[in-house]
Amino acid sequence: MNAVMTWRARERRRTTASRALPALALLVGLLAVAACGDSLPNTTTLLKDAQAKLNTTQSFHFQMKVDHPGAPSNGGYIITSADGDVSRPASLHATATVDAGFVNVNVSLIIIGQQEWYTDPISQKYVTTDQFAYFLNIFDSQQGLGALMTQLQNPSAPADGSANGQSCWKITGTLSPSLLQPLFSDVVATQPIPTSYCIGKSDGRLYSATLAGAITEGDTSKTVYTFYLSKFDAPVTITPPPGV
Repeated sequence: MNAVMTWRARERRRTTASRALPALALLVGLLAVAACGDSLPNTTTLLKDAQAKLNTTQSFHFQMKVDHPGAPSNGGYIITSADGDVSRPASLHATATVDAGFVNVNVSLIIIGQQEWYTDPISQKYVTTDQFAYFLNIFDSQQGLGALMTQLQNPSAPADGSANGQSCWKITGTLSPSLLQPLFSDVVATQPIPTSYCIGKSDGRLYSATLAGAITEGDTSKTVYTFYLSKFDAPVTITPPPGV
């Protein structure tokens, strides 16, 4: 009797195990499919497509911030933050905080083609200048930060990131200092500049670009420039200052 009961118990275990194996195989298969669905996008494709989208964008809003800025050179200045709009092909207006060494001032800036104006810190009236052309170059479709996306050296695999609350793919690498010459007034860097781009997961647009290290005279090894983009193709009107 005991032998019969032992045999039946073994048969039940075999039957249970045989039924469990197909279920286990199905579970493994589902997990494999899920893993494939979560595979990372191709880095080169992300950068190339985001660049193409930005190149065809006619207007956008930008914010610039500089963390751990250095000191301006004697008689010089550095922009430590800015907020404004760009209208392609060559117009920009912004408000900016400028460190002149002995004082920080807020100025308004308008660039239309080859013409530039900013508000004099004392009179608060617009005056002509030729000091800020490089600032528009930062957003130029041919040589700006967007155009340099496909020049990123040793780009990483995409990683989860965010830019101003926008979920994005973060890609890191470096840019040659020579490529930054048109974007900054006095590039002194000799080594590749650590750079990261954040590309929207839902729409493939460039939402931020970050450059770290001593790029210009006065920067430190901890200086970080971050540019945020938003409001793509929203209506923007940029006109010369009143009375000009």
